[in-house]
Amino acid sequence: MHPELIESMRDQARAIYRIVTGSDMQEERQESDTDDAAPLEEVTRSFAELEALARTIPTVAQNVAPFAFTPPLDAFPDGDDLVVEVAVPGVERKDVAVECESGTLIISGIHRRHGDAAAANYSHAEIPYGPFLRTFPVPFASPEPVVDLDRGVLRVRLKRSAAKPRKEETSRKEETSRKRHQSKTEGAQP
Repeated sequence: MHPELIESMRDQARAIYRIVTGSDMQEERQESDTDDAAPLEEVTRSFAELEALARTIPTVAQNVAPFAFTPPLDAFPDGDDLVVEVAVPGVERKDVAVECESGTLIISGIHRRHGDAAAANYSHAEIPYGPFLRTFPVPFASPEPVVDLDRGVLRVRLKRSAAKPRKEETSRKEETSRKRHQSKTEGAQP
């Protein structure tokens, strides 16, 4: 599991503990031997259950920022290109990954807490910190996306590639055309 994601989960658990109990959570000793480490799916599921349970307590919901989030997205054509904009205020470009595969644009990343934000006692918290993920189906194959982050808006430009027909498709079309021409020619002769 990504170390920064683990640290974000720990920060979130500490914040929840602090709001519920009124005191700081004692740090557990970390063993250097990780043979008994829980699988990623189990850790993620357990953390999601903790987060969901904590959100049912009004004091926690008001004073602990949401952990994971889904940033809003806009998509629009620009000539032959498709532009996708995602609102990720406070996120740095190095913390975002963008890939386009199998007709799907995948945007993922992490919004980090800066400075003492993880240890702060909030009187109200709404800005989400932690991982985010957006997937979006795209109508055409695209080579490497062009990515820019400016003033909290991630702009992804997908250029429509000039797809060349595959050789076998071209051969099949030429064969069909040749047969049609041949049958017309044969039908015209007495």
